[in-house]
Amino acid sequence: MPGFFRIFDTTVRSEFPLPELPETAAQDFAVSVKMGTGDPEQLASQGFERVFDWFDYHDRVVCWCDRKADEYLFVFPYTASFHITPDNLVTCYSLEGSSMQLLRHLLLNQIIPRLLGTRGRLVLHASAVTLPGGQSVAFLGNSGYGKSTLVSSFHRHGAQLINDDCILLECGDNGVTAIGGLVGIRLFPDSVNAVFNEATGFTDYTPYTDKQQLFLKEQAVDKPPEPCVLDAMFLLNDPKKETFDKIDIEPVAGSQAMVAMIYSAFSLDPSDKKMIVSNFQNVGQAISENLRIYKLQYPRVHERLPDVREAVCAIVESG
Repeated sequence: MPGFFRIFDTTVRSEFPLPELPETAAQDFAVSVKMGTGDPEQLASQGFERVFDWFDYHDRVVCWCDRKADEYLFVFPYTASFHITPDNLVTCYSLEGSSMQLLRHLLLNQIIPRLLGTRGRLVLHASAVTLPGGQSVAFLGNSGYGKSTLVSSFHRHGAQLINDDCILLECGDNGVTAIGGLVGIRLFPDSVNAVFNEATGFTDYTPYTDKQQLFLKEQAVDKPPEPCVLDAMFLLNDPKKETFDKIDIEPVAGSQAMVAMIYSAFSLDPSDKKMIVSNFQNVGQAISENLRIYKLQYPRVHERLPDVREAVCAIVESG
């Protein structure tokens, strides 16, 4: 029997359990998910054209998008392909040996955020927390920039986690608001030990990384999450290109912020012109709402995390 689950502000109807998400009685779902059958590698030959590739730091292809009109085939080599139709039906075709946990991870952290982004929502590769003083802040940056470690440190010292990797932004009467998706933390073992002092509750989640994850089930409730007004956004520097011995926070011009936010936006096909226009409009509106945006440069040393927290809180409170 299908179940209904909440992620961001969206209801998902799924033919298989999604234990990472809160269940909901609402059946006005926007996305439907099912498991398919057949060889996923054969699907791309049925009129699809490869339109975009994603690479890791070692220039290896980690995933790609095939497209036919408004139909997509999102491929993770050696793992699974996700077929997405114009009516938001997502069918997962997994390769032999792929665990359900890994498939759910790809679905919830990659496919659904990209689908929402492709449908005109502004979903950013960013982490966010609500500070003990009530202000909410986001940290924008690529994988490996330290977002998860930073928000985990805030969470460990009294902040409420919104999300450690992906947030949905909306503009309204109250300004820019942020809603998180999957409520959890993913860290490498050294960060787990440094931030939490012990690995209690953390588990392995994919065979392709040493990262461990922790679900914050106490924050999973059977109702849509409340949007948090975003007080500030911090753009993180690339620690592999720029290393710093001190903490530096400075305001960012609107044009620089726009480029960074558009670059970090989730979508199935980043080359799609309609999606690019939509992102420009959404990001432009967010910046026009007087969202404070800064560049945050700091040493990636666990011992300096208390200093980074102090500096961020001081900037937010001074605004």
